[in-house]
Amino acid sequence: MIVVAIIVALTVLGVMVFDAGLAMSDRRNLQAYADASALAGARSYGPGGNKAHWVAMQYLGSALGFGTPVGPCTSSGSCPAGPYTVPGYRITLTDSWRVNGILNYPSVLDVVISHQQPSIFARMLGYSTLTVAASARATTPGPQFNGANYAVAAVNGDAMINGGGAAFQTVTGPVYAYGSFGANNGPHSTGVPSAQTNWDGSTCPSNLPGTPPPPLANHLDIGGVNNGLDYHTTDGGPMPPIPNIAPPTVYEKAAPVPPNFVYTSAAAAKDGAGNWKPGIYNGFAPSGGTMNGGVYQIINASSMSLGSITNTMHTVSGMSDPAGAVAIVIDGSDGGLDISQAVLNGLDDLNGSTTTGLRDPMGTHNFVIWGGGSNPYTAGVTIGPHAGTDMSGIIYLPKSPYVSDGNSSPSFTGSVIVDSMTVRGGGNGQQVFKWVCGLNAVAGQPNDGGLVR
Repeated sequence: MIVVAIIVALTVLGVMVFDAGLAMSDRRNLQAYADASALAGARSYGPGGNKAHWVAMQYLGSALGFGTPVGPCTSSGSCPAGPYTVPGYRITLTDSWRVNGILNYPSVLDVVISHQQPSIFARMLGYSTLTVAASARATTPGPQFNGANYAVAAVNGDAMINGGGAAFQTVTGPVYAYGSFGANNGPHSTGVPSAQTNWDGSTCPSNLPGTPPPPLANHLDIGGVNNGLDYHTTDGGPMPPIPNIAPPTVYEKAAPVPPNFVYTSAAAAKDGAGNWKPGIYNGFAPSGGTMNGGVYQIINASSMSLGSITNTMHTVSGMSDPAGAVAIVIDGSDGGLDISQAVLNGLDDLNGSTTTGLRDPMGTHNFVIWGGGSNPYTAGVTIGPHAGTDMSGIIYLPKSPYVSDGNSSPSFTGSVIVDSMTVRGGGNGQQVFKWVCGLNAVAGQPNDGGLVR
């Protein structure tokens, strides 16, 4: 009996050693294949189309001995996420976004490979097959960029910018209007240059050959066929509306994240010098005074009147403020927003894509106000008479109507994206929307990316 028991034990041990060894060897190979395909695929994400799945499948096909097309994966332009079955293997590709990712296309690729093969000795114990699996996750190299497309965008209505008397209205960059863009009568026609113009008055260079390169052409995109409002080019150049353009869908996954400090009173939300501190404001909003650099989230505030508020460290509008930029995040729990006297800069990173070193130092992603996402801000944004508004950065409020008094003179530098825009006429205000050449929403660091697991 002892000998029989020893034989049984040795048999079980032999099964474990032999078949488990085969399985472990198989898994090591699968892990290498998953890592390589995930890395290659993640580097192929981009705004021009998602080629990540196709590239990942090419790598796997070479390693596992199958060719493409496979199922619905037929080309670089048509290879959806999901499960795929090839002889002996099951492959699953999944897209997601890096935490707090700024891109409108996925930036994280998960690759899972499972393999089923016949056992050698384990069948003696009732296990005829062995299944092993491996997974890998890889992200795009940082930093992440999402280009701002418009100086002004009304994604669900008109971008109507009226004036009166001695007023002038100027938008120096590209415009989108789901309805129409301009003023409701000729004398108050909205001005826009035919070449994109930077906040400092210089023209934005194009990628066309030349020394210096020719300026970048400006454009007006509209959702319909005809533009029913009045605008003119300030330099006399051509700029006809481009019809049948779909509304921009940007920044929905790009909310700046505040520090995890919750304040329920103004006294608690200020530091020893009386400056507002970044964090989550529950039931109220900062108003007046100065804001330390960072991200502020406002929730459950019945109204938000920012008053005469500015950055603790404020640079010239349109310039990067890497030590003091602020971003305000609002949502559907908040009431009306009044920025009539707010002077705030949310631009903290205007460096080029090849820049090394710290990126997005204040974590604002170049937003000054963000109100998108699954619970978007829907209340109105108002600019009262005689306003001194001066906001730098990206304002993203795609479900919020913007209304400005004709006697106000707000200045915006960057990108203003709202549901609809109405600047009332009959006043002497000066409505100015300045563009920033090459403006991006930016997040991450140069060395981000690669295998996560």
